[in-house]
Amino acid sequence: MSDAWALRLLRWSYCAFIAWASAQVFITGEGQHEPLAPWLAGIEIAAIAAFLFDRLQVAAAAALLIVYAVAAAATTLQGEPPLRFLFYAATAAYILVAHRRLTTANAAPALLA
Repeated sequence: MSDAWALRLLRWSYCAFIAWASAQVFITGEGQHEPLAPWLAGIEIAAIAAFLFDRLQVAAAAALLIVYAVAAAATTLQGEPPLRFLFYAATAAYILVAHRRLTTANAAPALLA
């Protein structure tokens, strides 16, 4: 498997998982003790859909990181560890950085020709 396909698989599986988890919160109203949860889930669904597209991924990643920061703060205030949101944020950042490096590495020979 090439690096590009491995990264593509990671991005799509990450987006599918986040979309599914966010849809559960948005549809069921899970997290009723936190009134921000459905709003954050709605924003997260829109951002994760945008994260699938190369041209939108930087803005989408920024939106996702903001959502994860707010969710982590709310979770911490409720006395729970925010580790899952740190993992989600780290994964989004990794996908973004790896994609930029892979794109730059693939474009470099064309620039030299």
